[in-house]
Amino acid sequence: MNQMDVHEKVLEIIAQEIDVPVADLSGDQHFRALPNVDSMRVLQVILKTEKAFDIEIEDDVTFRIQTVGEFQKLVAELCRQRAAA
Repeated sequence: MNQMDVHEKVLEIIAQEIDVPVADLSGDQHFRALPNVDSMRVLQVILKTEKAFDIEIEDDVTFRIQTVGEFQKLVAELCRQRAAA
């Protein structure tokens, strides 16, 4: 799975969880400012992302993520690391 595929899949997971169209999401949006987002939804996005990509996202890293794009980059990097292992 290439980086673009990872970014698209992450957007799909976020859109599904917060019930908005993928087209309404962009990389520069602040994650916690998205519509319908609360701490439980953030947790659900993280759990679904971990399961979809077979990765583990550390809690401390999760709290530093500010934008959708940062989350996409994090997931892509974790997938790259997993593939290289």
